Amino acid sequence: MIRRVLGNLYFLTFLNGFLLASLFYFKMEGNYEKELFQAIHADISTKINAADSQDSVAVKVMHACHNLLVDRGSVFEGKQFQGIEAALLEPTSIDLMTARGACGSFSMVLARILQGYKFPVRIAQMKSNGVFASHIIVEALTEHGWVVLDPLFNVFFETPSHRLASFNDVKENWDYYKSQVPPGYDMNYRYEDVRYSNWTKIPVILPAIKRVLDLTLGKQRADGISLRTYFLRKYDLCFNLVLILFILIFSYTMVKLIKAKVFPQKNIPITFSNIYKYFRLRFVDKNLPEHSQA
Repeated sequence: MIRRVLGNLYFLTFLNGFLLASLFYFKMEGNYEKELFQAIHADISTKINAADSQDSVAVKVMHACHNLLVDRGSVFEGKQFQGIEAALLEPTSIDLMTARGACGSFSMVLARILQGYKFPVRIAQMKSNGVFASHIIVEALTEHGWVVLDPLFNVFFETPSHRLASFNDVKENWDYYKSQVPPGYDMNYRYEDVRYSNWTKIPVILPAIKRVLDLTLGKQRADGISLRTYFLRKYDLCFNLVLILFILIFSYTMVKLIKAKVFPQKNIPITFSNIYKYFRLRFVDKNLPEHSQA
């Protein structure tokens, strides 16, 4: 059945058209999303000066992200979106427009903006009351190493030496750092532990990938991989995947078309040499003057 469908040139033509239309869609949406974040980047840059350290830039970006999303979160909280784009694809632009995912949306948007400032980022799943992913935060790599930022509560932590604190800094001395949280902060989020990817979310596949990464990169480095950061530009990711599929399907279609229209005889193989000979006989030699053929 599948072989018959894939051998149907009408179906293959439709499939190529669908994939081509999808490429245009993902490209347009990706460009629109990129322009949104470029506009945010440009606005934040007016608040940054040359004297700002990397820590200061990261904090200013977080403040801007929080202020941008905090009112939207109250508007869209609890709202359900049934469209394919919002329900299945869930691009970062949806997080930007609605903040409906609370800490998750805030963190995705902050991570995307920080990447615009060339910060390596990772999205961290905090453990709370023994449960991972109870709260989502962001870590950015500055000159002091990985520092922790909580865009939902607009929280950052300063060490006694007045630099931004890492997750481990806060974890190991929560009694000191809890005095820096603002009113309304959920004190259940006391930095018990953190993970950067849920390697059990897809059974068999993700655990197998994690084992390979442990062997090739080392467990400590593999544990620091944040899979979510690879999905901050979903339109671009979808475009690249569909482009690969389109190239494969289009190539297969061309082979089937040539086989059906040019070399219908089964004993003539489809080779570049045979295709060249066909086009030469069909279009070149046919148009030569009679005296040149003699």
